[in-house]
Amino acid sequence: MENKTGKYLKYAIGEIVLVVIGILIALQVNTWNENRKINEQELQLLESLQKEFTYNINELDRSINKAQIIQKRCETILKNTGNHEMKLSKIESDSLINWGLTNIITYDPSNGILSDIINSGKIQIIKNEKLKNYLSNWNGILNDVKEDEIWAVNERNNIIYPFLYKNSNYTSTTQSSRENNTIISGFDTDYKAVYKLIEFENLVNSQRIWNRKNERNYESLKSKIEEIIALCKQEIDINK
Repeated sequence: MENKTGKYLKYAIGEIVLVVIGILIALQVNTWNENRKINEQELQLLESLQKEFTYNINELDRSINKAQIIQKRCETILKNTGNHEMKLSKIESDSLINWGLTNIITYDPSNGILSDIINSGKIQIIKNEKLKNYLSNWNGILNDVKEDEIWAVNERNNIIYPFLYKNSNYTSTTQSSRENNTIISGFDTDYKAVYKLIEFENLVNSQRIWNRKNERNYESLKSKIEEIIALCKQEIDINK
């Protein structure tokens, strides 16, 4: 009886050990499968984010280029104001005023994928903490840039436009635009007197400064986007 009991206990213990091992293996396999699924999800998120921010940086380059062009046009105007000799023709002035003073550059990135990731809580899948922090703070960083853009837009709408409506020929300055390519102005505007006004010079210089400020904001934003793209690529390479 003792031998049979001992054999039974050994058999029972062996069975228990096998069951425990089986459970542990099953848990390990399940954990591995879950981690694999999470890694696949993370890879999809990273690739989508990389595409979105690559698009955003291309759009940002266009905004930077436009801001630089506006600054150059303002600088050309400023070389002819006040005591400077007026060397611009009426056509040149019309073009510079239209494209230099009335244009405001705004940056509107695509944030659909990032917003979905943040709102759904999927951002927690991303393992890289530095990348996660950049993504979490992106909207705040973007809002800081938008604040300066709003100031520039308000100055254009509330100060520059009213001045130009009184002191320039709107029909003439917008002649090259598609919205106004058939209407001929009944007035022959002489801009020499306008270029002598210190108010005009101040408006032009303010426009130049705002665009320079926006350009610097865009350059700073560009460096952050470049780091986000680099971190995405780094994590993609790890997950593949």
